[in-house]
Amino acid sequence: MSLASRPKRRAAVKAVKIIEISDDEDSEETSVGRRKRQRLDEDYENQPTTIRRQRWPTKQVNQGDQAVEKQTNSQRKKNDAKQTKSKRGKVLLSNNEVNDAGEERLEPIGNDYNDVILIENDANDADNVFRVDTQFNNTLNNNNESRVTTGRNSFWARRKVWTIDELLAETTAIEPTAARNIVQLFENENTIPFICRYRRDLINHLEPERLREIKSTYTDIVNLRKKAETIVSQLTKENTINEEIRTEMLCAKTSEELEFLFAPYKPASKGSLAERAKALGLEQFADRLLYGEPPEVILKQLVNSKIPEMDDEEKVLTGICHIISHNISKHTGVLEELRKLQHCHRITLKTSKTKQSNKEKNDITSTSASTSDSNYQKKAGHSNKNDESKYEHYFDFQADVRQLKPHQVLAINRAEKLKFLTVKLLIADYLKNDIKRYVRSIFMADGLQYPLRTQVFERAFEECYQKKLQPLLCRQIRSDLNEKAKKASIDVFGKNLKQLLLMSPLKGERILGIDPGFTNGCKYALISETADVLETGVLYPHRRNADPEEIGQQLLKILLRHKCKLIALGNGTACRETEFWLSKLFEIGILDDGEVRYSIVSEQGASIYSCSDIAKREFPRMDTNHISAVSIARRLNDPLSEYVKIEPRHIGVGIHIAGLTEKKADKIIEHRLENGPFRTRKDLLNVKSIGEKTFVQCAGFIRIDPRSLGGSIDNLLDCTWVHPESYVIAKKIISKCKLDLKDIGNKDFIKKISEFVEKCDINELTENFNIPKERLEIVFQALQRELFKDYRSEFDKKPLFKQGLTRITELSVGDVVTGAVTNLTHFGAFVDIGVECDGLIHVSKMNNMKVNIGDRVVTSIVQVDKQRKRIGLRLEEIVTEADTSFTLV
Repeated sequence: MSLASRPKRRAAVKAVKIIEISDDEDSEETSVGRRKRQRLDEDYENQPTTIRRQRWPTKQVNQGDQAVEKQTNSQRKKNDAKQTKSKRGKVLLSNNEVNDAGEERLEPIGNDYNDVILIENDANDADNVFRVDTQFNNTLNNNNESRVTTGRNSFWARRKVWTIDELLAETTAIEPTAARNIVQLFENENTIPFICRYRRDLINHLEPERLREIKSTYTDIVNLRKKAETIVSQLTKENTINEEIRTEMLCAKTSEELEFLFAPYKPASKGSLAERAKALGLEQFADRLLYGEPPEVILKQLVNSKIPEMDDEEKVLTGICHIISHNISKHTGVLEELRKLQHCHRITLKTSKTKQSNKEKNDITSTSASTSDSNYQKKAGHSNKNDESKYEHYFDFQADVRQLKPHQVLAINRAEKLKFLTVKLLIADYLKNDIKRYVRSIFMADGLQYPLRTQVFERAFEECYQKKLQPLLCRQIRSDLNEKAKKASIDVFGKNLKQLLLMSPLKGERILGIDPGFTNGCKYALISETADVLETGVLYPHRRNADPEEIGQQLLKILLRHKCKLIALGNGTACRETEFWLSKLFEIGILDDGEVRYSIVSEQGASIYSCSDIAKREFPRMDTNHISAVSIARRLNDPLSEYVKIEPRHIGVGIHIAGLTEKKADKIIEHRLENGPFRTRKDLLNVKSIGEKTFVQCAGFIRIDPRSLGGSIDNLLDCTWVHPESYVIAKKIISKCKLDLKDIGNKDFIKKISEFVEKCDINELTENFNIPKERLEIVFQALQRELFKDYRSEFDKKPLFKQGLTRITELSVGDVVTGAVTNLTHFGAFVDIGVECDGLIHVSKMNNMKVNIGDRVVTSIVQVDKQRKRIGLRLEEIVTEADTSFTLV
C-alpha cells in the first residue's frame, strides 16, 4: 500500500455521508432530498464558511493498489455514463476515507480528477453539502494532457474577496444584517450618539461603547481596503503581479497580512534570497517541485559551473528551497490557518531580566531607550535602579498569552522598551506539526511523487517556518496583545473620565483656584459664583527665604476680600508641598477649618488648555499661567463645562454634540450673537453651514431653554429628547393621554404618561404609528423626564474636601484610614487617603465589593513601603457620609 492510500487518523477526518437526489416529482424520497438540499444551500449562503479544496489525482492516489488497477476502461466509462445520464445521483459530503460504519473509503478512480469541497461552518454541521460545478471538472478532464495546475489554483478558485460589512461582521461577531446597516449608517455620516438613540432598531440595540469599538474596527477595515486597492493598482500598473496575487492581496484581512504579502514587491526587497534565486532561472523548477508538475526535476541537469551560485547541486537545491519557502509563506490559506492555530494551541510568553548588572549600563540603556522616560525620571527624582525595581515581578515570569492581563502586557512593553526585560514566546511543536500537515495537504497531495520532491519540501518548510512563519506568528501575537491591552486601558480611562466629568457641579460658591509650583510660585485665580474671574496673582510659599506664615496671611486677605471659603488645589507639581502648607495654616489658626475648605482637583490638560486658541479667545489679555489657575477653579465649579474645552487627545473626550464640528459650533455662536437666542430647533437651519444632514444629527441633542427667552417657548418638545422627526408621534401620544403639550415635564404629566406606558400594547401602537418599536420607546422615555434636569445629579459623586494631612511616615500596618477612590484599573483601585501618594486596593483585597471613582471608602493598611512610597490597602467599607479625613458640601 502506498503512503498516499494509507488511512488517516480517524480523529482527523469526517464521516462520509451520501444523500440520494432524484428528479422524480412523484417520489417522496425526492421531495425530502430536495428540501434537504434547499436547506443546506440556504445554510451555505447565510453562514460564514471556510472552504478548503483538496484534489485527488486517481492514478497517484491508488498507485500500487491491485484491485483498483484491475478495473477496465469500459467499467470506468460505464460509471461515468451513470453519473451524467442517470436521474439519480450522489453527493459526496466530505473528503474522507471511512464512512459512518467504518467501511472501506470511497476513492475516485480513472484518469479524471474529482473535486471534493469540505465546508466548515460555525455550527460544525458535518452534513452541509455543496456540489462542485461539473463544468469545472469537465474543463480539467479536457486538459489532462496539459500541465496540472490544480495545486495552486484550486484554493483561489473558491476564494472570495470580502466586502466591508462581511469582514466587519466576522471581526466583531455581530449579525450580518446589523453589520450592513452599520456600514450604511457610517457611510451616510451618522454619528454614534444619533445612531444609539434614534436608530438603535437598525443595530440590534448595541450599546454606545460597543458601537464605538465597531466604529474603530470599521475604520480599520475601510483603511485596509483602500490600502489593498492602492497596492494592487500600483503593482498592476507595473505589471508585476498576476490575477492570483491580486486576489491574495484583496483577500487579506489584516494590515499585517497585507504587508506580508506586499513585502516581496517592494523595491527594497529585490535583493532577497528568493529574488536572487528567481534571477538565476530556478523559479520554474521550484514550481514543478512544489506542485508536482511533470516532468521530474533532476538537480544534476541544473548545475552550471559558469555561475558561482549554481556550480554544484547543493547551491541549486538551496536556491530552489528559498523560492519554495517564499511561496509557502505568502500563501493566504497558510496565513489564515496559522492565525487559527494561534488560538488553538498553548503559547507562552516568558520574560527575564536583561544581563545588565551595574548601574552605569542601566543608565546608558534607559537614556538611549526613551528620552521622554529619562526626562520624566529626572523630574521625579527617581534613579534607574528604582525604575527597574518597578518591574521586578516580571524578572522571571511566564504565562499563557490567552491569560495575560492588559496591565501586565503594558508593563512588560514598558520594561522591554527600557531594556530591563527580554521577552520570548514559547510555541509548542504541536502547532508546527499542524501547520506542516496543512501545508502538505495544499501542495503535496497532488502531482508527481518522487524522493527529491519530498526532500525539498521538508527542507523548504523548515526554512519557511523558522525564518518566516514563526516570526510572523510572534509578531501577530504581540500585536494582538498590544491592541487588546491598549483597548482595555482606553476603556478603563473612559469609564474613569466619565465619572470625573459627571462629578456634581459646585454652584453658588466663590472658588480660589491654585496652580501649585516651586520657583515660579503658586498661580491663583479667584472666580465668582457664575465662574467669572475676579482676581489673579502669584504666591511664593516655597521660596528658599520665604516665610510660609506671612504668605498665609496674604492668602487669608485674598479670601476675606472676596468672601471666598473654598480652595481648589491642582494635583500637579508641588501639590503635596502646597497641601502641607495649607494644613499648617489650619494648624496655627491662620485659616479657620470651620469656614475654609480645600479640594484636590485634577489639572490634567490645564497647561495645554491655557496655551490653546480657545483660551486666548476667552482670555485675550490674561497671562497663560493664570489661565491654568482659572481652569482649575472652574473644574470644581462645573467639571463637564471646563473639560470639554480641552482637546480630546489630552483627556479622551470628543465633541459632545453629534454632527457639530468646531467650525459649525462657532457659526452657531456667531448667529446667536447677531440674531439673539434660538426660539426653535428649526432655527438652526438658518445658520450658515448647517444643512439638513447636520440638523438631523444634532437636533435631538440640542435643547431650547425657555429661561433664555423670557419664559416662553413655541414648542416644549424642543426642550426634550424627542427628535423633530418624532414630534408628530409625541403629539399623538399626548393627545391619547388627554394631556396638554404645555404641561410637559411636570409631575402629573409624567405620572399619566407612565401609567399609559404600563397599560398600552406597544406592539399595537408600533403598527398604528408605523414606527419602529425602539423609536417609540425613546419618545416615551423623553416624555417621562423632568425638564432641565441635570443628568449629573443622578451620579452622586461630589468633590472631596480635606482638612488635614498625614505623612506616609506616620502610617503603619493595621491602621484604619478613610479616603476617596481616584482611579480604577484592572488590578485594583487607587485611593487618596491624604498622604503624598495614593494607596492601592488590589482586586484580591476588595472583599467582593465594587467601587467607582469618587466613592468614599474605609480601608485598612496591609503594607507600607516608605522607600518606594507604596501603600497596600484592604477595602473594609464603602461609606456615603463624611468622616474626619474629608467633608462633603
